[in-house]
Amino acid sequence: MISEIITITHATPIGKIFDKNHACGIFDADVILHKVLEFFVAYSVDAVIVTEKSLPIGILTRKGILAAVYNFDNTGLPIREFMTPSIKTFHSSISIADVIEAMEDLPFNKIVVHDDDNFVGIIDKRHLLSMCYTHLTPLIKHEYNMVQSLMGLVGQDEHQLLKMATTDTLTGIGNRRLFEEIFQAHQSLGDRYDVNLFLLLLDIDNFKSINDTFGHNVGDSVLKELVHIVNKSIRKSDIFVRWGGEEFAILLRYSDPLAVMKVADQIRNRIDQNSFETIVHVTCSFGLTSIQPNDLLEDVFERADKALYRAKADGKNTVRMEIP
Repeated sequence: MISEIITITHATPIGKIFDKNHACGIFDADVILHKVLEFFVAYSVDAVIVTEKSLPIGILTRKGILAAVYNFDNTGLPIREFMTPSIKTFHSSISIADVIEAMEDLPFNKIVVHDDDNFVGIIDKRHLLSMCYTHLTPLIKHEYNMVQSLMGLVGQDEHQLLKMATTDTLTGIGNRRLFEEIFQAHQSLGDRYDVNLFLLLLDIDNFKSINDTFGHNVGDSVLKELVHIVNKSIRKSDIFVRWGGEEFAILLRYSDPLAVMKVADQIRNRIDQNSFETIVHVTCSFGLTSIQPNDLLEDVFERADKALYRAKADGKNTVRMEIP
């Protein structure tokens, strides 16, 4: 059963949305149908988990069981005959944001949530999105519509000025000013919404030699192509800006540092493997740090810069992290 009393954010572990006081319906695949029917009658559930040797192999939905009992002879058959075999499981510690993103590529709606020892529950994409929409509206407005909301308060001329003031003209992504404003919005909401934030800095290795050897036009083309690569490698909710020169910053939400390290290394590898149109090879070094609730932007960047410096000193084209 889904718990409706907790405060839900995109960083909330998916397991937290389930009410621990209600058992999750779990049945072996060889259990006959009428035994499961009793469970559906006794509890208000949409589906149960079907297992074989304690491993999930499918789910049996209310719609499926109604279709099965239409023919009374079916009630003595094992539930494996009526289950939906295609399922996806997620550990209860994975954030809601990561689950929703993964569900976009799934061919089915319902997912099974488990922890280290037990199955926690089942939820469908529509219900999960509905819960998030209800609880996350204030934060979503700050993250995605902050600039648009400001623009709605000004005239057309001011609208253009504000857009220019928060956009990097070369690459088309946000600039330092936009990042600073979004960072402050995140920090002001962090305690309220329990958001886990990370700052990732990336700097193009040997960029001065690229400009000196090939000219600034080639250097500009490299910057724009790199932005395209990074944009394809991050989520829409991640804030990606050009901090200055050949240095970029990304504000990310993830459940743990290892997940962010994995994302950073994927970006690093895609840049390393990319054949740029203008020159043969480009690499980047990365510095990562987590953001604490009371951190100032200067403190966060100092830690990320230290990590970036270590990445450069360790041979470049690598990722390093500075722990607060």
